[in-house]
Amino acid sequence: MAAEEMFRAADDLPDADRHLLTAIRKTLWGYEPLRATRPTLTIGVQDGRVVLSGRVRTLAIKEIAEYMVLRTAGVRAVRNDLLADPEVARAVADAVAADPELGPLCPRIDSRDGVVHLAGDVPSDGVASRLIDLAASLPLVASVTSYLTVEPAPALATNGALAHGAANGTVLAAAPTESSDG
Repeated sequence: MAAEEMFRAADDLPDADRHLLTAIRKTLWGYEPLRATRPTLTIGVQDGRVVLSGRVRTLAIKEIAEYMVLRTAGVRAVRNDLLADPEVARAVADAVAADPELGPLCPRIDSRDGVVHLAGDVPSDGVASRLIDLAASLPLVASVTSYLTVEPAPALATNGALAHGAANGTVLAAAPTESSDG
C-alpha cells in the first residue's frame, strides 16, 4: 500500500498547504504501527490547521498520530477526529449494558475498522435480532457481523427442577420440596 492510498486529501490546495500535507503524509507513513494496520485516513489542511479523520486500530495509534502531526513544522493546530476500534466496541458495550434485557447476556463485542463482531449465546432469534439492531443503530458502527448462537434457557418444571438441560434428558438439579411425614 502506497502512502497515496493510505492518506486521502483535497487536490486543490495552495502551495503552502500542499507542502505541509506532503510533510504530514511522510511523518505518518513513517509510523510503522499506523502503516501496518493499513487504515485509510483523510487529512484536511488549511492555513496550518489540520483535521485527521478515519478509523485506526487502537487508541494509542490515534493519540500518537495526533502528536506526530502536531510536531510537524508548519502545523498550527490539529483536530483529531480519528476513531479507534476500542471506542466503537465501548459504545456498543455501553448501549448493550444499558438495556435491561440485553445487558445480562454479556455478549463478546469486538470491532475492526468500524465493523462490530458480536458473539455469544442468546435465548432466542428475537433477542439476537434486537442485539444486532441495537449495535447497527449506533453512529460509530459501520456494520455488524453476528456470531451469536441461539441457546434457549432450560425450562423449569413446576417443582423448580430443570426439566431439560442435560444432554441425555436427565434432571440436572432439583429444588427441595416440602414433604409431610405423616
